[in-house]
Amino acid sequence: MADPHASELANRLACWARTFAGEHGLDSSELRIVPSLHPDEAGGFGLAIGLNLVTIGATGEFRVAGADTSKGPYNLFSRGPAPALNREYLIQIAAFAELVAHHGWPARQVVFEYDAFDLAALDGPGHLVVAAEAKRDQQSLETTLAKMATATPEELSAPATADHRKAAALVRLRPQAFCAIAPGVRRWFTLSVDDDSLRLVPSAEPPRGPRGDSACLVCGADEDVRGVPERGGRIRMSCGGCGHRWSRTPRRPCPRCGSGEVEDGGYPGWAYEDVEEAREDPGADWHYVDWQVFRCRNCRNVWQVGSHAQ
Repeated sequence: MADPHASELANRLACWARTFAGEHGLDSSELRIVPSLHPDEAGGFGLAIGLNLVTIGATGEFRVAGADTSKGPYNLFSRGPAPALNREYLIQIAAFAELVAHHGWPARQVVFEYDAFDLAALDGPGHLVVAAEAKRDQQSLETTLAKMATATPEELSAPATADHRKAAALVRLRPQAFCAIAPGVRRWFTLSVDDDSLRLVPSAEPPRGPRGDSACLVCGADEDVRGVPERGGRIRMSCGGCGHRWSRTPRRPCPRCGSGEVEDGGYPGWAYEDVEEAREDPGADWHYVDWQVFRCRNCRNVWQVGSHAQ
């Protein structure tokens, strides 16, 4: 079954490509997307658009939220006989949105195209914390990682290729973490630098940014953020400080219909460890639970989530 998000993105790209072709007088407006869009490309791109973290013009030109005016605009297409999709931008935009939405970095502290890297997350004074490289597919990413990891001291001191320039920049800038990105792939590393040699050490815990869950996605402030409920349970958010506007869905939408119009209740009490065992043995083990009970206003679905009390 085709991914509906991928189909929607493909249709949008085709529309932008037709306008791009007309604007630049190309022989053909047909856009070839080979291989088909990965769900990660479509989902991440949708996340960026949904949170208003990227704005895209009619011909595919785009800017990311919070960027300095000197950055961009970029374009999803290049000129040829027909529009050519700059495929890496899709996953690069997705990764930008993830750093903001999932890792707590205000968009103003996430830089699109920084030094030798595709993305960077900076701390308040502007020091590099996270460097990231995005590739259009996993094979290209693995090739880049292999060349970076095997760079000699001579190649790091006088890099002549793009991959060696990235490795040299890691040695020079010393970020806390490096992220290698491709559709369906996120690999985090810490760095070990010794005598001008570089070693990438796999890491499971990426650095988290300073933005709180309720803070503005762009400036990171929370005192001027306001929310207005919309139909379907979504909440229209706005920041009085920087003017950014976005919308969000409550974290626990209905599992049946997807609506965010969900009521939250609770029940603290005692329950059996094993319900089946308790039917035969009333003296079976018990545990304390803190049940959350949810009810969907849209489809009337009711479900509960329980946990052991700590």
